[in-house]
This record gives sequence, C-alpha cells and structure tokens, in this order.
Amino acid sequence: MNRWFILFLSLIFFSCEEKDSSFSFQPIQANKPLLVGEIGESLEIIEIQTKYPISGTPTILKSDKYFYLFEEGIVTTLHQIGLDGNVRKSIDFGFDDKLNADGITQVILIENGVGVISRGTSIIWFDENLEERETEKLPFKAHFHFPITDGQIISFNNRIDDQEDYDILINQNGDLKKSLPIRKDEYNYVYKSYSSFSKWNDKVLFSQAFNDTIYVLDQEGFRPLFHVDFGSNAVADRLIQIQHPLDMLAFFNEKKYHYLPGEVYGIDIHRILFQINEKGTRKVGLLDFQSDELTVYPGIVDNSISNMILYFPQISVDGELYFGISGEQILENYDRIPDSFKHRLSTDYAESYFIYRLKIKPR
Repeated sequence: MNRWFILFLSLIFFSCEEKDSSFSFQPIQANKPLLVGEIGESLEIIEIQTKYPISGTPTILKSDKYFYLFEEGIVTTLHQIGLDGNVRKSIDFGFDDKLNADGITQVILIENGVGVISRGTSIIWFDENLEERETEKLPFKAHFHFPITDGQIISFNNRIDDQEDYDILINQNGDLKKSLPIRKDEYNYVYKSYSSFSKWNDKVLFSQAFNDTIYVLDQEGFRPLFHVDFGSNAVADRLIQIQHPLDMLAFFNEKKYHYLPGEVYGIDIHRILFQINEKGTRKVGLLDFQSDELTVYPGIVDNSISNMILYFPQISVDGELYFGISGEQILENYDRIPDSFKHRLSTDYAESYFIYRLKIKPR
C-alpha cells in the first residue's frame, strides 16, 4: 500500500515538473572537441563548383530536391544546387534591380519554393526554375522570419521595427500572438543569426543573444525550455550600461562574459545543440535531457573523412546537421587531411564550396 502511495506522489511530482518545464543547467567543460563519429551515423561531403568562388559565409538552405546557397559579400547571389552538388541556376542581385541587393534581409523555404525577403516586410517567391512567381506582403516587419506551414510563420523582430514592443511575433492564419517583450533599457543592438529558430520534433526552438535561455514553441505557446547558468561569468545587467555603439564595442572587447550568441539546433528528441560564447571564444553546447547534462565542447571535428574542424552547423533539418566549408579552408589545412579525402577533391577544389551533411545517430 505504501509503495503505491509513493508511486502516486511521484506521478504528481513529475507531472508538475513537466508543466513547469523550465530548468537551469550548469555547463560541464570538455577538454576535447565533439567528434562527428560520436553523434553521427553517416557523413556525406558534397563539393560545389560555382562560376566564381563563393565569398564569405553563405546561408545554406535544404529542400526535398535542392540545396540553396545565398551569398552576400563581393556579390549577392542565390544558387540553386542539386543534391549531387551540381549548380542548376544562379541569380545575381544588383543594386539597381527591382529587388535591391542592399534590401535583402533573408532567404527562406517553404517546401521547394524559395522566397527572398526584402527589407523584412515582403517576400518575392521564385519557383523551382528560379523564375519570379509572386510577391507576398508580410503581416509585420521583422529581421528574421521562420515559416512552419503555409499558414503559420514565426518572426524575430530583432529590433528592426522601433515601434514594436515585442521580439517574437507568431502569425497563424491571421491570428497574431506576441512574446518576449523588448527590454527598452538595453542598447538597440541588431545581430545576425544563422539559426535563431530550429525545428525540434513537432516543436520549434528559439535562441536570443545574451539571454542565456532556450525557448520552445509548442501547443501551449511560446515558453522558456531551459536556462544556462553561467554563474559569475553571466552578462547579467551589463547590457543596460550600453548607450551607444562604442559602448557595445567595448563590451565585445572586454571578453570576460559567457553568453548564448543566438544559434540553436534540434538534433533529436533528447538533445539540443547550441552555440556558446565564452570570453570571446565560440564553443558548442550539447544538452542531453536523458543524462540531464550540458557539455561544452571547443568545437566540432570531422574524424571520419576529412579531419576538418567544422566549427558550427548552419542548419538542422530532419535529424541532419549541415555545415559549410570553403575550399580555401581545406587548402589551408591540406597537410592535416587524409590522403583518402585528398583523392576525392577536384583539381580546382580551392575555389569550390563544400557542404557537410551529417546524419545524426539514433539514440
């Protein structure tokens, strides 16, 4: 009888914990990088040869049929690439065109349709042949939009709209919800994140720079999922002291704080990967809900094929992580890569771009 009573109390306890679902984790430091072989079931490396070498760090998107690389730098170009790495078509955006290169804030995907967002307010949709299809007006201005379905889109204001009091706006078939009020006492700092949002099972994850909290959107709405406890190294109220750009520059140059810079990646039902900045050094945090441990790694290394340092993923899609590496980076590390990988490289590999497609090992 006592055993059943204890079990009953336990069920009540865990039910209450699940409803709260906001936990704080103290990071455990790993002295070695996270190896691809530790989390990956398989790795595919795709070499992409564009007309001109890709400059900077392009945005990587993945649909059922294609990769898309959006390049901002010397040129502003959208490349459509087959899953085998062959370039199908490219669009160069100029400064006198209808879609001004300076005004492009983001590129998104819904199924196999690609949309170029102009000034955070409208989407110019292109079909599978990269022919312009239609222009859609967005319900509000935001720096980063994340479509879940045709009728649901989450937007991260990121202070692009000075009139808006909230950072998260959720539009579902015209029904607008807002979350995460903007702290008006902090400096109006806008930053670029490659993965502010990430699909995680049937939910969506969100990370905001300097907040040290990962949020989740589920059937209950938008709520904190867990908090990273950096102790005395946390930013705390340091941002309130910032009043102008020079103060913000001084904050970055101090290199004395730990914080989340704003990237998050859902891996599987039990694990979440995200970036951490520790005193000016970018690292990788891996939270495992099964072990209730948050481990911080110096980076991610491909120990299976190329021996390259992968730094951070660009996106996570359906249990796969995608990384981007330039041919120039491979050339700089040529002495450390195995002969078996060298033999796979094209003659002009230094001018190529490489997508690493890592399938996560099931738990």
